[in-house]
Formats: sequence, C-alpha cells, structure tokens
Amino acid sequence: MKQLGLRRSCITHCLCLIIFYVTGVNSLTTMLSQIPESSTQLVNQTFEISCTVKGESMDNLGLYWYRKTEKSEDLEFIVSAPTQLEKYSYGTNIIQKKFTMRRAYFQSYFTLKITDLEYSDSGVYYCMAVKTVNTYTFGNGTRLTVVDTLPTTVKPTTMKPPCKCKKPKPSKPSSAGVRCNVVIWAPLSGLALILLIGIYLLASHTYRVYRRTHMYFRK
Repeated sequence: MKQLGLRRSCITHCLCLIIFYVTGVNSLTTMLSQIPESSTQLVNQTFEISCTVKGESMDNLGLYWYRKTEKSEDLEFIVSAPTQLEKYSYGTNIIQKKFTMRRAYFQSYFTLKITDLEYSDSGVYYCMAVKTVNTYTFGNGTRLTVVDTLPTTVKPTTMKPPCKCKKPKPSKPSSAGVRCNVVIWAPLSGLALILLIGIYLLASHTYRVYRRTHMYFRK
C-alpha cells in the first residue's frame, strides 16, 4: 500500500510537470507571490520561503514546492499538500527532515523551510497551486545561493594625491620703496629747513624791535 501511494504521488507530480512544459501555466484567478526574490545564505544555516495565495481559498487548492538546481535544468519535486486533509508527500530523493512545509490558512500563505543548508541546495525554488488538472499556477521563484562567507561591503579608501605645488620663492626687497621715501622726505626736509630759517629771522626781527622800543622809552 505504501509503494502504491508513492507511485500515485509520483504519477500526479509527473502529470503536473508534463502539463506545465507542454501547455504552460493555465491560471484563472489564483495568483502566487513569493518572498524573498533572492537570498544568499551560509552553509548549515536555515532558510525559509513564503508563498502568498491571492484570489482563491487555500482550502480548495493543492500546494506544491519545486526547485531547479544547477545540476539539472528540470524541475525537481520537493514536497506537497494535495488537499487540506491529506498528509504531506515528498519527492523521491528528498530528505524529509531537511524540508518542512507549513500551511497558514488564516493568512492565506504557505512556507518551505530548509535546514542544514548545503552547496547543492543552491538553485531557484518555485511554489505551485493546483485547483484542477487544468487550473494551476506557479510563483515568481526564489533564487537561493549557499556560500561559505557572506560578502562584505567595504567602502574604498580614497587617498589624496601628494601636492606637487612649488613653494613660492622669497621676494627680493624692492628698491622702489627707497626711491619713494627719498622723493617724499627730501621736500619735507627742505620745507622744515625753510621754516626754521623763517622762525629765526622772525625772532631776530622781533628782538631788534624790542630793543629799539626799550631804548626809546628810557630816553
């Protein structure tokens, strides 16, 4: 019975893939929106993808998760919840404890959690919702990259180029200032000399007048 159920599950997933590649996505009202669009995660970490359902109640939908890795261009089935009452079913080469699917009915979204990330987990993950055989749609995809170390964003250091400016040469004392001083001070000196002579002559004249006046009154 277990093998029969596994075969039926594989036939259902193969049918979905054949319809997807032959006829393309045929969605009437259901829309799926995945977040994040892309992410870079470290090895051995845990990563979760969310897929929101719009335009349809999740009670009427079968929900699936697929991925496309670098090793193969074909979609690989991971896990599904065909209806609300049925249990989750997993792909052939999928480790169940590594992938966990959860349905949040009240918020209308479902998630896929991946634990113990490995390099082989790098790829593009797609959610899918199915109402009938001919009514289904895929999400926009989430690109996951698993690395050893996360890239760091270091601002480049900008160094100013050394100044090549030439030092100004010390200016020689100009003789124009000396000439200017001689031109100014020569007339001033002459004027001062004339003023002194005038004062001397005025004092001599005043003295002679004083003596004459004094002798006149004495007589």
